[in-house]
Amino acid sequence: MSSQDATTPPSGGTTIDLQGVASFARLVELLAQELGTNPGKMQGNLPNGPAAFNQLIGEFELNNQGFQRKLTLLSQPGSPLTLRFQSSHADVRGIDSKGASPLAIVSDFYIAAAIEDIVPQGRALARYCEDIFTILDRMVTLGHSSKLQGMAVSAAELAAFEQSESGNLVRQSQRADIGL
Repeated sequence: MSSQDATTPPSGGTTIDLQGVASFARLVELLAQELGTNPGKMQGNLPNGPAAFNQLIGEFELNNQGFQRKLTLLSQPGSPLTLRFQSSHADVRGIDSKGASPLAIVSDFYIAAAIEDIVPQGRALARYCEDIFTILDRMVTLGHSSKLQGMAVSAAELAAFEQSESGNLVRQSQRADIGL
C-alpha cells in the first residue's frame, strides 16, 4: 500500500484508501490461486476503531510432501510489503528429547513498492515464492540428515582452511591517486 493509504482529513478523522485494501486482498487471492491453495486468513488490525487501521494481514498454508509451509503478507501504510515465509517438516516438527521447540525456518522479505504496483506482477511473485519455499524446505531438513550427524571437522582442519582462504577472501584495495 502506498503512503497515502491512511490519511487524516481536515475534520480530524482517519480515512482509508479502500483501493489499496482491495489491491492487497487481490494480491493475497492471486498468490493463493497461483500457489494452488486457499487464503486461510485475511484481516486488518483496527486499533482505533473501524475508521483506522495500522496493518493488513493475509496468510495461507501450503502443506504437502510432509512440509508445513506458511506464507504471511503484512502491509502497513507507509511501510514496505513484508512476505514472511515459514517452513517445517512433519518428521521434525515435534518437541525433541531436550525439550527444544520444533525446527522451523522463517524468512522475511521486504518489497518497497505500492501494492498496486505489485499486483500486475503477482504471477511472477508466486514463482519466486515457490523458489523460496524450495530453499527453506532444504534448509529445514539439513540439520536432520544422517550425513551431517556423522560429519566431523577437527579444529586443526578448520584453522587450516581459514588460513588458506584468508588471503583470498579479503584483499587490500590498490588505488592510484588521481589528481583533479
